[in-house]
Amino acid sequence: TLQNIFGMAQWKYGEVVDGVFTDANGDTFTIGTDTVDAKVFWNNILGTYGYNLSEDNGINLEKAGDLNIEDYVNDLYIANEGQVEGGVENISGITTSKVTGDDGVERDAIEIVVNGVDPTAIFKMGITVSPMHYYTEGFSGELNDNGVATKDQAFMDHLKTKNQKPVGAGPYVFENYENNVVTYSANDSFLLGSPKIKTVRYQEVAGGSEMDVLKTGAVHYSNPSASTELVNNISAGEGDFAGLDYILVDNDGYGLIAIQGQVFPELEVRQALAHAMNIQLAVDDYYGELASPNYRTMTKVLWAYPESTEPLYAYDATGETSKALFLKAGYVYDETAKTMSYPEAHEKAGQQVTIKMTLPSNAADHPAGSILIDTQKVLESIGVKTEIEVDQYVLNKLSTAYESGVQIWAAAWGGGGVDPDMFQIWYSDPAENQGTSAARSGLYYLYENGSDEQKAMLVKLNELIKAGRSTLDQEERKQIYAEALELSTGLAVEVPTYQRKNMFAFDKEVINASTMFTGDDVTPFQSPISWIWNVELNG
Repeated sequence: TLQNIFGMAQWKYGEVVDGVFTDANGDTFTIGTDTVDAKVFWNNILGTYGYNLSEDNGINLEKAGDLNIEDYVNDLYIANEGQVEGGVENISGITTSKVTGDDGVERDAIEIVVNGVDPTAIFKMGITVSPMHYYTEGFSGELNDNGVATKDQAFMDHLKTKNQKPVGAGPYVFENYENNVVTYSANDSFLLGSPKIKTVRYQEVAGGSEMDVLKTGAVHYSNPSASTELVNNISAGEGDFAGLDYILVDNDGYGLIAIQGQVFPELEVRQALAHAMNIQLAVDDYYGELASPNYRTMTKVLWAYPESTEPLYAYDATGETSKALFLKAGYVYDETAKTMSYPEAHEKAGQQVTIKMTLPSNAADHPAGSILIDTQKVLESIGVKTEIEVDQYVLNKLSTAYESGVQIWAAAWGGGGVDPDMFQIWYSDPAENQGTSAARSGLYYLYENGSDEQKAMLVKLNELIKAGRSTLDQEERKQIYAEALELSTGLAVEVPTYQRKNMFAFDKEVINASTMFTGDDVTPFQSPISWIWNVELNG
């Protein structure tokens, strides 16, 4: 951390004042407590230059002697990660062989043996494959069997000449980026055969206009936000919607309402708030048939999601359940004034309980809007003063939710992934997890300062999270995560609300729909054009 801070300060990406390092992006790090790694450094570089690598006005404009910033970060990474002199000749856990695929073609294969048990190992092995013929073309030096000249500055300089037109192992080759359009041409050297469509253009459009550009023919495939109205219009096929079609798939994520654990350290109070939330309203008033209620803190698309679940905190419109829980936590209800007050030991003792709930947009435009409006009515019926505020920047404040005064907010998890590992979000021991998710929810605080009951719940949850990582048996992991989800949901720092659908829309008069994935073949992890090299155009 100190080495990175020193390097960033020397390259003018931040400064240290009174033991606090403030980087060029405005983020602050307490020296001796916070971590400043190469990722932080890189994000600062991107924040300053984007991906402009030129030496005229880009990243490599900055130099220290003959060393530019790109070389410096590379050297810093090697220093941090370690490098074997001359490269690694062989690794016993990685072996090669030959395999014959379903198409009858024999190809090279790599087998990797992992040291230990890690159910997510296969998802961490993203390997960038670069075509040797392209990246070595024009280099006159000596290369090893893998097409690389290790620790050779001339070879590195040669590779930089390819930066303006990178080529990977995918089905398409980058041609240019102009007027918000990326143009690709078919990669005739693609392993699985040259793509049927010879030119593909990715067009950048304004958020919310995904359907408009499809209707005008500016694009032929898009992913607009799914709505019942849009489904009905495309199904009717009239006017601008003629010739269009759609495919729906479950979203890899779920909606939620968060209750910050440090703001509300009493479990009973968070439970009281959860019982005042009618999550069905997100479905009835916003998504309709395009969503369903979610009762656990996990996306329902994951195989570990329990097959049958009931809400842990059933909605009580009368407020009586919530009232009883406030009283159990020591809060005081004045029958005459009809107000709920903070308990004696509280810093606001005697004052009426006041709660703030925050949305990033107007309630009418947000899936959780009607939930929070109804929650406000329930809570005010038991003497809890409740405010709903709109803050379009609230999601940017969540890493410091407690310090920023964010108490309750609505959001959604995305990118839940193909594995149910809960460590990043739910592991509450700050000595082992330094992620921001457990900080924003207040789990770190509760782990160290919560009641004995909450501490016991968190310790047990941590044990289950580790147990889920220690076996490859899917059935065993299902049981582990079912128990873990009872605890994570039971902590009531997060009330899951809905599981929605995503939409892929396309022009069926242009794209041959029979060459795309459809039906059950489309998943949150496989879009209709995941095998784009097989997709064909009509005519």
